[in-house]
Amino acid sequence: MGKAESSDPELLKQLHPRFAELKAFHGIEDEKPTSRMSGPQKMASGLISITLKCVGPSMGEKQPLTKKLPPATTVGKLKSLCESFFKLKDIKLRLFLEEEQGCPLPQLLEEETASLVELGIGTGATIIVDEES
Repeated sequence: MGKAESSDPELLKQLHPRFAELKAFHGIEDEKPTSRMSGPQKMASGLISITLKCVGPSMGEKQPLTKKLPPATTVGKLKSLCESFFKLKDIKLRLFLEEEQGCPLPQLLEEETASLVELGIGTGATIIVDEES
């Protein structure tokens, strides 16, 4: 049944006389109107915005980047993305979470399989990209 048929209940009853009876028998509810937000907009609303700062001495001076990423992005995937964003080749990276006010040392992100959300990283966080010594 198409959407054009379902918009007119009289036409629906005429074309499919047992539809209401069968719908009640099988416990099927009416279609809920879809929200106006489509797939890409829903996905975009679930992304977190993080700032990446590249600070390694051999990496050169690079401007900080702000990127929107899915919360399920792992530390390992983020390292790969940083290599691509900053055009770093043959450099082993270490990532640090720059803590909010009050903590002078950044927190090392060493668990490759941990996702950003598992580590408590949300919108507005700053990740420091450094090279392994």
